[in-house]
Amino acid sequence: MKKYRFGVIGAGNMGMAIAEGAVRAGLFERGEMLLFNRSEDKRAEKRKLGYAVTGDYTEVYTACETVLLAVKPQNFGEILPVLGACDGEKPLVVSIAAGVTFSKIEQALGGDTPVIRVMPNTPLMLGVGATELVKNAAATDAQLQQVRALFDTMGITVVFDREDMLNEVIPYAGSAPAYLYAFADAMVKSAVQHGIDAQDALHLFCQTMIGSAQMLLRGDKTPEELIKAVCSPGGTTLAAMEVLQRRDLYGMLAEASDKCIARAYELGK
Repeated sequence: MKKYRFGVIGAGNMGMAIAEGAVRAGLFERGEMLLFNRSEDKRAEKRKLGYAVTGDYTEVYTACETVLLAVKPQNFGEILPVLGACDGEKPLVVSIAAGVTFSKIEQALGGDTPVIRVMPNTPLMLGVGATELVKNAAATDAQLQQVRALFDTMGITVVFDREDMLNEVIPYAGSAPAYLYAFADAMVKSAVQHGIDAQDALHLFCQTMIGSAQMLLRGDKTPEELIKAVCSPGGTTLAAMEVLQRRDLYGMLAEASDKCIARAYELGK
């Protein structure tokens, strides 16, 4: 029997956000979780919070029922072979690394290792993430539901049947916050040029994004219908939309999404 219910290899920002989210939701107590971090100072910080900590990531793999792999994708080549050499009962492995495929993980850990790949985005750190999940053949439906329940406490989740869909969806959730931040940055800089305080402009725009998202989520109108509702004939919004249409906003976003997806497949090779 495993000593800990949940372990994290890579207790950085995202790894800790998931651990803390599990605690807030009442799924695990801090003492039931084992965290790996190379830094003694950071381990001491986590220990003060009530977590069990270790400087040996193989201990997490051998002592925990479920192990979250939250290290950077480029570090998987270092840690996977070491984990694969560990003896004992295999844990349920949850990976949040973009581009690290089931094939790569199973090659090192064995095809009988239950693995669930998870693609969260950064708003998860505030409990409002959008997360996609897919399981390998060795993982059971019950294990998938267990992991989904964890991420359901930190936003919304979508389950896919095919692993490649984690690449196809990246532009619309995983990478999308960066596009929205760029849009916000451009709008604030434009507002400043018109004499509006940057902080006021940011607050106004953020509230507008929140309200607009809520209107979209109501589902009674399509995005196109909502656009038309704001665009009065001959009005100010229509004048702005004509510029976006002329500059081919839709074409630019489609090209950006295609590039994003292509890069995800490259990382997985």
